[in-house]
Parts: sequence; structure tokens; C-alpha cells
Amino acid sequence: MDAGEGNGALTRRLVDILLACTALLLSSPLFLAASLAVLIGNPGPVFYRAPRVGLHGKVFTMVKLRTMYVRSGDGGSVITAAEDVRVFPAGRWLRRLRLDELPQLLNILRGDMSFVGPRARDPKVVERYTDLHRETLNVLPGLTSPGTLYYLSHAEQTLVTDDPEREYHDRILPVKLALDIEYVRSRTLLTDIGVALRALATVLRIRRPGFDPADLDKVRPFIQPMRTASA
Repeated sequence: MDAGEGNGALTRRLVDILLACTALLLSSPLFLAASLAVLIGNPGPVFYRAPRVGLHGKVFTMVKLRTMYVRSGDGGSVITAAEDVRVFPAGRWLRRLRLDELPQLLNILRGDMSFVGPRARDPKVVERYTDLHRETLNVLPGLTSPGTLYYLSHAEQTLVTDDPEREYHDRILPVKLALDIEYVRSRTLLTDIGVALRALATVLRIRRPGFDPADLDKVRPFIQPMRTASA
């Protein structure tokens, strides 16, 4: 539960539990089909488990459906670029429909995540946060947020360079974090509902973009470059 939010945090937690249970029940056939698609597309583990930084900097294990080929040794960049060769064909389809995110409903039930909140990131990425960026760790991470909507609508398909990780950190992540900082500072249950509806519309291709470019004007003071890796 988010510290200092009182009844609002309790209400948000109860809503998360109710929605996660309902979503797991309703999506169970889809969950099974997606799991079979992973096994058929590239035999190996169905789930991908990764350390992520959550509330107040606590590290937890995030669970997703695996979408990349099974490989030994270093898995490479923590950033997945458009047309990333590490993603097998069925995995690409799962990512496009966001079905690989379904297991994170279990993270929500465990209290690691919420439906709406800044995305949980790899500890190596969080090490490069400025003090301002770390404000995004004051709430539970979520499946979607204003920063996530910006990425889905405007930035994801532009990561086609030879060094997507550097471009992501230099150009995209500072904007995502700025949007999420503004969200954290002003969030309410009503704003959460609005973000969730925009995310659903974006995934279902009902409304595009799911991010309002005018939102950038409000967050420009929050846009800061990431710290260097050696800082």
C-alpha cells in the first residue's frame, strides 16, 4: 500500500484486487492460448521473470509471458527495440496485443504493482535516476501510466537504431519519467480511471493516440537527462 495516502490507498488496493481477480477469471482462456503460443513459438519456459524496482526502491520479481528466444549467457539490452531479433514471431504478436503482460495480474494481487502507476524498471536503469526521477518510486508501479501511453503512441516504433538502449535513455525515458512525475504529484482515483481507459482504447485501437501531446507542455520543467552510468 502506498505510504501516506490513507483511505485513498486502501480504496485503490481493494479496487486492484477486485479487478485483478475478475481479469484473471475472464482472461483465463486467453491466458492459456497465449501460453501455448509461447511453447509452440519457441519451446522453453512459458514465463519470463525479471527483477524490477517497485515502491520506495524495493526490488521484486515481475512476471511476463516470455516473448524472446531462449538463449544462454547475457540476454543483451534491457530495452526491446522495434523488430528486435531476439523476439520470436509468436512473441511479437503477443507483445503487439500486450498479452505478454497478463501474468502481471499476479503481481498486482501480491501487492507488488497496481493497474495504474509508473512502469517498474530494471535496477540498472533506476541507478541512473536523478532525485527528481526517483519521485516515481513513491507509488506502486503499474501496468500503464501517462509515460507508458506516450511510449506506446509516439516512441516505441522509433527505437530502430543500432543502439536502442542509449537512444531510449537519452531521448525517450526522460520524457516518460517527466510525465509520470506529474502524474504522481497530482494523481487521484479519477485520474487513474482516465489513464486506464485511454490505455484500453490504445491497445484496442479504438483511439489513437492514447496520449495527448498537449500533456508535454505541462511537464517540460520535469524533463531531466538520466545520470551517466558511472555517476
